[in-house]
Order: sequence, then structure tokens, then C-alpha cells
Amino acid sequence: MRRIYYTLIALFASAACGTNTDEPVFPIFLALTPIGAPTLLSATPVEIQPVGQPLRYGFDLRYYITNQETGFLGYNLYTSSSATSAEAALGGAIGQAYWPDGIPPTFAHADQAASTTTVVTQRVTNFRAPPNTEPFQVCDLYFFRLTAFTRNGFESQASPEISACAAAIPALCPSGTPCNP
Repeated sequence: MRRIYYTLIALFASAACGTNTDEPVFPIFLALTPIGAPTLLSATPVEIQPVGQPLRYGFDLRYYITNQETGFLGYNLYTSSSATSAEAALGGAIGQAYWPDGIPPTFAHADQAASTTTVVTQRVTNFRAPPNTEPFQVCDLYFFRLTAFTRNGFESQASPEISACAAAIPALCPSGTPCNP
């Protein structure tokens, strides 16, 4: 029995376990550090009218890149056609993220430095991203939130909600629509 025991110890001792490094594959401290919520400044409706197509609207979203966490990749956008309560947003009930490429984040900013003086503008042309693309409906009210996204898959709490009407002049929308109640 002793011979088998020594053989097993020699076998395990001679096996290579990998290479030690100074950093773990996924930084452990990121799980313990809260991720700062981004600030969405505005959502401005923009007319989009492809040749031979009916008038559509998109939105220009404006925000600062404020996150400096290690592993920060960018921001995920959440769109909704109804307001989300603060409690629901804090609990993570803000719907599906808008991923035009099918992968997070919606807006990649890994290589850009944080700045509270430079405003970033991103255009969103559809209410739902592919594969089930759904355009914004004229004279409907839409709500937007951002979350910061890191390399290890963590997301921050959602930003305060911004709403905007899909119309250049909401007062010209038919009476009884969300933009002209």
C-alpha cells in the first residue's frame, strides 16, 4: 500500500499545473468594487427618411463617459415604451439590452478615457435591435436608460431614465397620443 501511495504522490508532483501570474484571469477585486452608474444627458428625436420610405424617427443619445473601473468596456442601452419605476430599475427589471451586434456592450468605450467635459453622441435608429428589428413609432413616447458594463460581465445600476417623443414637434401629434395627451 505504501508503494502505491508514493507512486501517486510522485505522479501528482511531476504533473504541470500551469503558469503562475501576478493577476488572476478575471480580476477578483472587480466583484467587490461597485460599478458607477452612468449619466444619460438627453435623447433628441432625429428624422430618418430613406429614399422611397415613409418618415421614421431615431434618437441621438448624449452622455459623458464617466466610468474608470478596470475592465470597463462600455455602456448597455435599455429602451422601453413605458416608464420604469426606480425600484424596478434598481432590482434589474429594466428589460432586454439593446445590442445591435448581438453582444454587449451597446456602445463600446474600452479605449476612451473618462471625461466630464466631452459629450458623446450615439444614434439609435430602431426601438428593438436585430434580429427582431422594430422601428420607433411616430408620436410615441420612449424611455432610455444606460448601464456600465465590465469585462467580467458585471453591470452597474441603471442611469436615471430619460424620455423623448418620436416627433420633431410633439404638439403636432394627434390628440390622445402619448406625445400629445
